[in-house]
Amino acid sequence: GWFVQAEAPPGAIFTKFREALIRDHKSQLGQQDVALYFVHWLTDLAGAEPTPLAGCEKFVTKFPLPVLDSFLRSFEFVERIATQTETHVMEEYLQM
Repeated sequence: GWFVQAEAPPGAIFTKFREALIRDHKSQLGQQDVALYFVHWLTDLAGAEPTPLAGCEKFVTKFPLPVLDSFLRSFEFVERIATQTETHVMEEYLQM
């Protein structure tokens, strides 16, 4: 999957991200906040191109479909970082 970085432990992947979310949102952090962050990141990738057409083409021609699909399917797991530990999220993802 896209967020499995070599043999990195869950903390290496999620801890700083989770800490930033908790610090910025205090107790009001929800799964929808995490999902919005990743959707924003995805649209930001397309927006980095000089024209809307080039941004659309980026996903069609430069991202292999399995990579884009894996990224989108991982949203349902990554958003759980708002309510679960890093280890629990990673274990659920790996069981997918």
